[in-house]
Amino acid sequence: MSSGKPYIAPGMQALGKGKAFHKEVAVMLRNTQMFGDFHADENEGIAPYMLAFSAPRNVIVFREGERTGQMCLLVEGSLELFKNDERGGHKKLVEVRAGKSIGEMSVLDGLPYSATAITATPSKLLLLTRDNLNRIMEEHPRLAAKMLWKIGNLLSLRLRQTTGKLIDFL
Repeated sequence: MSSGKPYIAPGMQALGKGKAFHKEVAVMLRNTQMFGDFHADENEGIAPYMLAFSAPRNVIVFREGERTGQMCLLVEGSLELFKNDERGGHKKLVEVRAGKSIGEMSVLDGLPYSATAITATPSKLLLLTRDNLNRIMEEHPRLAAKMLWKIGNLLSLRLRQTTGKLIDFL
């Protein structure tokens, strides 16, 4: 599904675009776990590569098994993540609160999502596509290195948390 164009889920509406809107996006980035400790000028450098949307409750941001190659930063609202089970149903994994990110693995490796993400409340989202991450790497390599380092740290933290939870099942 990753054709170079971003996947915009039905029900999502663009919040704005253009240079004037980039300042607002930079402020949104500052309020996320991933970019909260970046300098203002770094967030302003990232802002033009981000896509900003609002979504009402019950919008499927991405679906398990889809391959859109983008990550999502939740600026406002909440998301729920679900995993398909062997009987054709799905189980809720976690609720994601504002400031968190999801889909980092997909933006890095381009492989399908491992869970389905649905807005639990009206939400504001920033999307970073794999193509835009590649553009940042070409145009701003130092900033891209810092972003990739941060994504790696977040993935490492999640793996450690998951490993800690798995011990109960062994």
